[in-house]
Amino acid sequence: MSRGSETIGSRLSLVAAFATALALPNPLAGQEQPRLMGFTPERATEQLRWERVMAAVPDTAMMREYHYAMTRAPHHAGTEENYRLALYLRDLWDGFGFETEMVRYDILVPWPVDLSLRLVHPEVIELSVTEPPIPEDPDSNVEGGLPGMAAYVASGQAEGDVIYANYGRIGDYRLLDGMGVSLEGKIVLVRYGGTPSQMRGMKVREAANRGAAGVVIYSDPEDDGYVRGDVYPEGRWRPWEGIQRGSFLDVPIYPGDPLTPFEPSVPGVARIPFEDAENVQKIPVQPISYGEALKILEHMGGDVVPTEWQGGLPLAYHLGPGPARIEMDVQYDYQERPVWNVFGKVVGSVEPEKFVLAGGHRDSWVLGARDPTSGAVSLLETARGVAAAVAEGFQPRRSIVFGSWGGEDFFLLGSTEWGEQFAEELQENMVVYINRESYTSGNWSAAGNHSLERFMIETSKDAPHPEAATLFDAWQGQQPGEALRLDPLGSGSDYTVFLDHLGVPSLNVGYGSANGIYHSLYDTYYYYQRFGDPGYRYGVAQADMVGRMVMRLANAEILPFDFSGAARVIAGYVDELVTLDENGLLRNELRAIGAANATMRVAATETNGILATLLDGSAAALEQNRNAVDQVNALIMRAEREMIDERGLWRRPWYRNLIYAPGYYEGYAAKTLPGVREPMEDGAWDVARTQAGMLVEALERVTVVLTEAGMVARAATMRVIS
Repeated sequence: MSRGSETIGSRLSLVAAFATALALPNPLAGQEQPRLMGFTPERATEQLRWERVMAAVPDTAMMREYHYAMTRAPHHAGTEENYRLALYLRDLWDGFGFETEMVRYDILVPWPVDLSLRLVHPEVIELSVTEPPIPEDPDSNVEGGLPGMAAYVASGQAEGDVIYANYGRIGDYRLLDGMGVSLEGKIVLVRYGGTPSQMRGMKVREAANRGAAGVVIYSDPEDDGYVRGDVYPEGRWRPWEGIQRGSFLDVPIYPGDPLTPFEPSVPGVARIPFEDAENVQKIPVQPISYGEALKILEHMGGDVVPTEWQGGLPLAYHLGPGPARIEMDVQYDYQERPVWNVFGKVVGSVEPEKFVLAGGHRDSWVLGARDPTSGAVSLLETARGVAAAVAEGFQPRRSIVFGSWGGEDFFLLGSTEWGEQFAEELQENMVVYINRESYTSGNWSAAGNHSLERFMIETSKDAPHPEAATLFDAWQGQQPGEALRLDPLGSGSDYTVFLDHLGVPSLNVGYGSANGIYHSLYDTYYYYQRFGDPGYRYGVAQADMVGRMVMRLANAEILPFDFSGAARVIAGYVDELVTLDENGLLRNELRAIGAANATMRVAATETNGILATLLDGSAAALEQNRNAVDQVNALIMRAEREMIDERGLWRRPWYRNLIYAPGYYEGYAAKTLPGVREPMEDGAWDVARTQAGMLVEALERVTVVLTEAGMVARAATMRVIS
């Protein structure tokens, strides 16, 4: 499709959407004025009208068109095809009427040169590191995709007896340590997954720390294969030949370009030597399918594994070492390659420098129909809906930015470098980051800063759902009898630099269900039409919800944060630490944290009440207090920033958020109050005491900021009353 036809088609679709939205009856006619967090009643009524215009636009046919166009060829980071998709998105956003921008970074990205794996004893078997196409899926017969690779691992050869280490979690390795099983000079066989959710790189880091010569990793059918159900193409689960590619960057140390920690990878910035890059694994790694893993496990001896370590392949698993012996040869070409970010912007009418950013990545290991393209096309429909509202007259107070990141799969390359380059500006002006990666039909999930929990729940009550009256109803139905909660964020996607490094509140939301084609050749458009979201009903619903979130955050008269709710959640985290402190070694420090949090909660509750009173007035009266309102909003934004400490967390100073961080041993899963919790878990009590003091100081800073916001709001309220 040409750029001209894309633009014309998009505009025609917008015109049709305007007519449809404006023809709809107003459900608010004759009713009491609605209440929305952050809005006066009259502005709430107006806001909901604009959301109706936006919501009339997302369309299954457009999503299908975008989806097909973006999954025709492999487009991993650094390729011409990835750059072509960046231009495709830029042109679409330009057609929507957005201001557009592209930003380039030259980042160290490894591409495979030669990957081979061989069982050399007790017999010689060549093990496959590639996937065959599936005849029923024409999209799987594609050239140019990456083989079963592991990014950011050492190039080299290794040979050794095999030891099975279950999921390669820290607890698994410590169990082997306790059993007297040495990994020195061995090849470690581990499976993906495990609870808590663990990044690949952590499995390798801990093996290397114990002297392992290399790691072979696979998806076990118990977790992701025929044990779960029919395998592809008959069902959604991983087939015998399926390989999960992935980055093994040690993200809990720092994400982004390994050669420019803390700094953006732009011309003029000094690069550290490759051998000094702490987040690159020091041993070779090779992913394989469970069909190939079976050939290794069949030749292993030693003790039978603990019951909970037994996987789904049809044999008893053994620990080793040997007699299975593996030879691996892993060679990568590490070069600086271009990674592009693309942005489309609606300029705000009152505070144009302030902005809400909704983004996701577009790079994939092969075709990436589910991960990430499904999320990208849903976000495109959100953007098209917002464009429709803007064309009709919607003028958000703050700017709205849509972003497409490059290099996320290699581990958060484009977003991290952009965040590091514009750190000061983002801390000053970025209100919220909303991340949307992949989606399928299934359950709703939402994670992020707990100051946004009430906002999320309220917004879900106005959003549709394919199988329920509202998203709120469906969400509540997923956890009957429980209060709705946001999950805390760790890492694993592009919110990491904003939340964990800069202190910008972030949300990661969307629909999803388990699947067996993650990071494989079989993540195709054909698969998605059968097992993803064939009718794009959930994609349309997701576009609607994200659109409402973006529009409300950009247009709220007073930013809809609730630090009282955040304090309530933090109190629960403190209680967890008290339970963890079995011997009372941190009793005084934990009491101090609890007291500081309680004081913050009182300040937040009082300020919430004052802000509610201020919003009870007219929009005109609020506008007359514009300076005060701007000051309150600036203080609300600052409150989240006070949760970071420039000194950073223990063992990893790049991470500075004292409330949330990816676990040092997990990577994906969040550790709450990480600076205190992780030293406690590892017995580093002096470190825990220092970090506890930092946390108390942060909570006290937040209290001061919220108290000031309340004072400013109270003065404005008195002016409105008088």
